[in-house]
Amino acid sequence: MTARPAPARFPESALAARWAAGAPGPLRLEDGRPLRIIFPGTPAGGSGPDFTGAILDAGGDLLRGDVELHLLASGWRDHGHAADEAYAGVVLHVVARNDGPNAFTFHRSGRLIPVLVLEPGSRPAFPPPFTPPCAIATARGQDPSPALERMGLRRLRAKAARVSPAVAAHGPGQALYALLLETLGGSANREPFAALARRLPLALLLETAPLPGVSRTLAFTAALKAAAPPLALRRAGLRPMAAPARRLESAASLIARWWPEGSVPGWPPALGPSTTWMAASVPGIGRSAAIEVAVNAILPVALASGALPEAAIEDAWRALPSPGTYGRLTRLQSWLGGEAAPPFTTASRLQGGLLLHGDYCSRGACGRCPLSSAPLAVSH
Repeated sequence: MTARPAPARFPESALAARWAAGAPGPLRLEDGRPLRIIFPGTPAGGSGPDFTGAILDAGGDLLRGDVELHLLASGWRDHGHAADEAYAGVVLHVVARNDGPNAFTFHRSGRLIPVLVLEPGSRPAFPPPFTPPCAIATARGQDPSPALERMGLRRLRAKAARVSPAVAAHGPGQALYALLLETLGGSANREPFAALARRLPLALLLETAPLPGVSRTLAFTAALKAAAPPLALRRAGLRPMAAPARRLESAASLIARWWPEGSVPGWPPALGPSTTWMAASVPGIGRSAAIEVAVNAILPVALASGALPEAAIEDAWRALPSPGTYGRLTRLQSWLGGEAAPPFTTASRLQGGLLLHGDYCSRGACGRCPLSSAPLAVSH
């Protein structure tokens, strides 16, 4: 390593843009190995590493995983990434300046992550910025909607396949209840809420007898909250409506609606073939969260259990509006039409985008997806 002057003032977004566009070579890691960028990864756009699914050649070692960027190498420690499991898959730390003595960045998993210093400057990148085949095909008039719809239905069937063992073992009611809690738990509390569904099964919850003058919703809320303390719930940094207590209150309200007094813990009769996302809308569960419940709980369990006709489920799936584009799909959205012709106008197409991102974009399989028209000349 050699001492470098402090970089000129420029935002971290500029460093990210230089990495995404193709850094000028030759590149050399702080440990002395040459670095060749096979695929820079896909911008994540949310919490966690800045790029996902990168493929790199570090002196003959093939690296596949995430890339994190900071202006200073010490940003890794200052932001708490060393102890964050979300960063356990980082394979390269790109910095504008290495302000420490080490050639590697440490993660508590024991991994040593190589460091690349990408010098600040305004030189144009070579090779030129990567343009994926799907963006070229869309610019030439190809409509991505049919392929996204097909991939969206594939994702629905995949969700149904994953929940099928739970349906077979515990019945559709318990499976729906468990996925409802998982979905409402969100990324912060998904696992603890799943554990809560096992700790307090639906059949036991429905047996909760409210005191005189107390509604079933309040009784269910009290039972859920009483079973929750042993679980490691995250409370800090969440929006008020996403706080665990508020989510459990909303879940109790929805459970009381879906399974009226005297119901057995099976598939809720209230969820019929014409069910829409409105069936999951109660105080505390807004439009986007209700759509997520339909996408991740109601329709997959209905398909896995045969509770509703398959044709009706597919119609309901296609009719769901989009809850809003996820951060990790921001770049893909810009390739497939951007704000002028947004591609993810329905939940089904958004789910198709997630499948596309997971199976192709983030796995170095660009050019082989259903939206890529071959043969096309693409600059790399």
